[in-house]
Amino acid sequence: MAIDPVVLLSEELRAAEQTLHVACRDNSDALRGKSGEEICALTARIREISSELFETRPTSAMGAGILVRMAAERLPFSYGSYTKHFHEIAERLDAGKRELADIIWLRAMRTALSGGLCGSDGIRIAPLLRLAIEGARQPIVVFRAVTQADQAVQPESGAAFQ
Repeated sequence: MAIDPVVLLSEELRAAEQTLHVACRDNSDALRGKSGEEICALTARIREISSELFETRPTSAMGAGILVRMAAERLPFSYGSYTKHFHEIAERLDAGKRELADIIWLRAMRTALSGGLCGSDGIRIAPLLRLAIEGARQPIVVFRAVTQADQAVQPESGAAFQ
């Protein structure tokens, strides 16, 4: 089974952000505008990965949890109680638990954010929630191999097991 594309993109984003942090810490001249090509390239890469995340549908509950967590991190500070609830849902999704109440709450929050609950921040966050909801509501397919009783394993030589 292929890994969730959201998980891959989030790891790429985390690595690029860490590299940018190190580059900014180690090269103070680049922050002043002198030879900041590396920082500009890293910033462009982070922007590119972020825009990909806003268009990529998760294929697992774990990917949906990542998007819910990203939405929570983008909420304004004054919506801290919502942020806490988003993080609780993200933890459940990361563990593979998909609860109907969580999906209903996420749908209600997406509608509220699209309607301007947090102003322009909410309108930017709503697409992340839409993708997270699509990923969380994906059906889970479980394949189990069944052995027929009449096809029991027989010893090759005909000798009994001891």
